[in-house]
Amino acid sequence: MKMEVANLTPQIAVASKRTAVSMRNIHEAIGEMCGKLLAYLSEQGKEMSGPPYLKYTNMKPDFSEFDIEWGFPVADPVPDFGEFYMTKTYGGKAILMTHKGPYPTLERAYSAIMAYEKEHSLENTGVSYEIYLNDADKTPAEELLTQIVYPIR
Repeated sequence: MKMEVANLTPQIAVASKRTAVSMRNIHEAIGEMCGKLLAYLSEQGKEMSGPPYLKYTNMKPDFSEFDIEWGFPVADPVPDFGEFYMTKTYGGKAILMTHKGPYPTLERAYSAIMAYEKEHSLENTGVSYEIYLNDADKTPAEELLTQIVYPIR
């Protein structure tokens, strides 16, 4: 797993949010949000301009509950409508790591990032992102690529 610190440039994105999500119901929440968001983009005659992302915020210390934002970068803004809103992907300094393998093994990547953060006396912002670089419906689990973006101050 390659890790680096980089400065990222934000992109505009359309997103949806859910609160009080847990690991028990995250897949259901993401599936629902993804389907609705893709349908909305299609209605607007737009497509995503980059891979989808998942943003974690308001995490409990034991990671038992958190809020999520599911979004797609887009080339042009779309109107806010119902649960859908325009936002931006993360812009600024972050630890980046690309994880290869099934989603349940992402925990190892986060552990490595936190060790790197501690070793280099960095401070996280309390938010993290996962960018899904290939399609889980078309890619074997061991070949899945997920870029973790771990914003730091």
